[in-house]
Amino acid sequence: MKITSLIGGGLVTAALAACSASQLFFPLPSADSDNIQEHLEYLASDALAGRKTGSAGYRLAADYVAEQFAALGLESISGADYLQPVSFREASWGERPATFELRGRDGDITFELGKDFIAAPPTTSEQAAVSAGLVFVGYGIDAPAYRLDDYAGLDVKGKIVVALQGRPARLPSEVGAHYASGRTKRSTAARHGAIGFIALNTPESEARRPFARSAAHLQDPRFDWLRADNTSGNAIPGMRMSARLDMPAAKQLFVGAPRSLDTVFLEMRNGVTPKGFPLPYSASLTSSARHQTIISPNVVGLLPGSDPKLKDEYVVFSAHLDHIGREKGKDGDRINNGAQDNAAGIAVMLEVARLFKASGRAPRRSILFVAVTAEEEGLLGSDYFAQHPPVPPRSIVANINLDMPMLLYPFRDVIAFGAEHSSLGKTAAHAADRVGLKLSPDPMPEQVIFVRSDHYSFVRQGIPAIYLITGREALDRDIDGTAAQVEFLKSRYHRPGDEADSQVNYVAARQFAEVNYAIAREVTDGDKKPRWNRGDFFGELYARPR
Repeated sequence: MKITSLIGGGLVTAALAACSASQLFFPLPSADSDNIQEHLEYLASDALAGRKTGSAGYRLAADYVAEQFAALGLESISGADYLQPVSFREASWGERPATFELRGRDGDITFELGKDFIAAPPTTSEQAAVSAGLVFVGYGIDAPAYRLDDYAGLDVKGKIVVALQGRPARLPSEVGAHYASGRTKRSTAARHGAIGFIALNTPESEARRPFARSAAHLQDPRFDWLRADNTSGNAIPGMRMSARLDMPAAKQLFVGAPRSLDTVFLEMRNGVTPKGFPLPYSASLTSSARHQTIISPNVVGLLPGSDPKLKDEYVVFSAHLDHIGREKGKDGDRINNGAQDNAAGIAVMLEVARLFKASGRAPRRSILFVAVTAEEEGLLGSDYFAQHPPVPPRSIVANINLDMPMLLYPFRDVIAFGAEHSSLGKTAAHAADRVGLKLSPDPMPEQVIFVRSDHYSFVRQGIPAIYLITGREALDRDIDGTAAQVEFLKSRYHRPGDEADSQVNYVAARQFAEVNYAIAREVTDGDKKPRWNRGDFFGELYARPR
């Protein structure tokens, strides 16, 4: 990450030159760990039953955050109750779950749902069907800036495309994650005229996330937010249905084709980027779903700015309020309490809001404190908010996001995912230095976290954003921060063990609130609004129209 070059002796000098006097000398208040603990313990309590989107437990959590906003004196901008209602369509399997039939010259093959292929209940309609010829499109990526076009020379209009999971190694990790995402690949296929999409695991993607692990979630409902006309917010025009095949079924598609799937994999191991070709089959996919509409609100509190020229610019400080509810079919404790994920983020956000109010000095820019819903369903609550903000969209100048901060031990450093993409990186580095911390580079770039949390919903609207967690350098030299975080992810993440118990370190919570306040204060009080770095891929990809 480019931010590594900012950590060192030249950091303070460069930051001092770039920052206004108002940024440099504001007093740094002390956070109250008791406040954070009170918020966290309530939000992660069994009474809220895991805060599943649309559940009674989630509504209790939303009402609690709204009450805290009111007690702090924040203004309600979305109504008297601080709530921004979001309508979601929940799709579960209908009377006839998905079917997949492969048709060729030698007869038809019927694939079995859950064994040979998986699909999700459609959110666009209660009945879905597609029948067309198949075309293999390699990775299914069209990236002009990287001279990569897997559709070159192929006619996929009215066809079902078959694409490998993942991306070529030559694409940078975060750029590659954008192009490798299912959303981008399906949108690209539809733009080229395809009406269906079939994803195939490679040996590498199968090792990372086996087909069987995904098949275990076959019965999970699917969510999407609804537009005013009751259509799905993330529907891709022209794309009727998609599915994913297990490896043995996938190989069947290539029998009689110019190259077998095993040959494609062998060429890939030898460094050859796979090229597409028509497959000697057609396929028919059908599905049905039962739809119900649920309401699950975002919670929004406004702290107005004080500067006559800057108060109409808004910084969004966000954290997701939902979690994954109860585990099914297991004895004992089945509640996924979500203490770190993300009661901790909400608790810290509330404390940061209190610090702003307690400072007696309003920020120059306005702040929207937003607890978003449906993050666990695919960043849906933040996606809705970013597309339907209660202020003019172009007035939002930055997003600071908190998600699963992992408050496990007192720390020496923080990590800001996305720091290298915009001026927020320098701001975060300077603010961290002011509170006695340092900004460290992403320790797990292979996880491409930048595109996997709520801040990315704002990035997609052209808004510079960062997402903060604690770093891996513990104050206590005897604590291995990397091992502690990895152990949490292995044993507690998305499990009933993520509780408000001794795993939560409230010294770390206080540190984390203070560094987030310092960052937010610099962003809100700076003379210049945050900006994308020159030539940044995401800044150019999602550039706002002038």
